[in-house]
Amino acid sequence: MARMSYETIQKQIQKLQAQAKKLEEGHQAKKLKAVAQVRALMKKLGVSISDLDVSNQADTTSQKRRKPKPAKAPVAAKRGFTPVPPKYQHPETKETWTGRGKAPRWLAALISEGHKKEDFLIGIPDTADTFDKEGHTTTNATGQ
Repeated sequence: MARMSYETIQKQIQKLQAQAKKLEEGHQAKKLKAVAQVRALMKKLGVSISDLDVSNQADTTSQKRRKPKPAKAPVAAKRGFTPVPPKYQHPETKETWTGRGKAPRWLAALISEGHKKEDFLIGIPDTADTFDKEGHTTTNATGQ
């Protein structure tokens, strides 16, 4: 694209603004013409502004009301899975992994150093904790 001078750009802006003004005036003229046609039709049929309000209210009461949409299910429930407790833990940083999906970098690095994945299993406590749908720990039914 060739470089245009400041004056050329200003002329183009003025030309476009004039076109926009003509379009706006044309739109306004169409709007006024439509209003005049509606008023003439209302006068011919004997309809007043108050009649329009009453008929509008009658229309809304005769329409079927929509049922409210049910609340959306949590994402975990929607996908069909529940959170699981972590199964593996980094010995130093305490980062955890559930054992599902791709292994985290820290575990892959330790395995490449010669460790076994089982070396990082989190010990199973005597109180068999369970997790609710939000991933919060809850105690078992025996209350231990």
